[in-house]
Amino acid sequence: MERNAEREVVIAVLQAGTEHYADGNPGLEANFEVLAAMAREAVAASPDLIVFPEYAISGWPYPPEDVINGLAEPIPGDGPWYSRYVALAREVQTPLLGWLVEAETGPTDETDSAEAESQNPFHPLNPLTKKLYNAAFFLSADGGFAGKYRKVHANLGEQTWWGWSQGDSLAPLEFGGVRYGISICADMWFPETVLCESLLGADVIVHISIADDMGHIIPTRAFDSEIPIVAALFQGGSYAVDARGALLGKLPAEKAGWQAFTLQPFKVRMHRKYGGLWIPKLGHRNLRNVAAYSALTDPATRPPWTEVFLGDDGNPQTKAQLLARFKGRYDAHDPAA
Repeated sequence: MERNAEREVVIAVLQAGTEHYADGNPGLEANFEVLAAMAREAVAASPDLIVFPEYAISGWPYPPEDVINGLAEPIPGDGPWYSRYVALAREVQTPLLGWLVEAETGPTDETDSAEAESQNPFHPLNPLTKKLYNAAFFLSADGGFAGKYRKVHANLGEQTWWGWSQGDSLAPLEFGGVRYGISICADMWFPETVLCESLLGADVIVHISIADDMGHIIPTRAFDSEIPIVAALFQGGSYAVDARGALLGKLPAEKAGWQAFTLQPFKVRMHRKYGGLWIPKLGHRNLRNVAAYSALTDPATRPPWTEVFLGDDGNPQTKAQLLARFKGRYDAHDPAA
């Protein structure tokens, strides 16, 4: 499609709402179906994309490890939950951004197996055969696979509770003529996420999360990179901001719901400065002294977790103590690992 500055893109976000789990997590089927019902309603807005929140199937409060890891399926694949998303996309004849725990087959030969084991010895499943990711994926209106994103900043809880791995790319996904940058929950804590996705050509950021705990920073992320952000939140309060960080609308948190936001992701803002017109978004990129940013990618800036976590007495804990604390699992990229 043409990248027309006046082109409008309509994105509908879904939420389950706080009342959905008022008596506890109602289960996988109930979680998916409440959101699928909202997707069927959202078709009334003729959206270009319908967005499911993070943990759309597992829900909140988090279920036990065997339940949440039991969701793991290849993406794309023929697993039961991926197939449900495919069937829904075909039913509503609308593209979807779905959420799932992705299962990836790992190395099989002995050399690669030994290397994988040494890199991530605390993976809950055999690292020689499978890795797990917190993942989002695009489906076209006919249910066809159109790209996926693996959460780059899988947090320590996801790594140690469930043994999930971190994704390694912030490259936007082009779909329907729009380049989408995807952010999943903790990704948004780090300004590098939106900045990198914008620099790599994203037109809009789609943020999916379990909770509404980024509202104080998402407008800033949008303003910094001059890029609109839409947020689909399982617990509710889903919203969107424009490329200047201004709120476009927000759902009440309590009830299951959906809202469609109309964006102009290709619109170019111009401003008079330095004796003529300029494009601030591009001008600010040009003013960056990128040669001074080496600290951002230096692994030495990461402190070991033994300096982060303390015992009840306030003293640092050893790696052995942390392994006991986290059920024998550990961050594979920890500087002291």
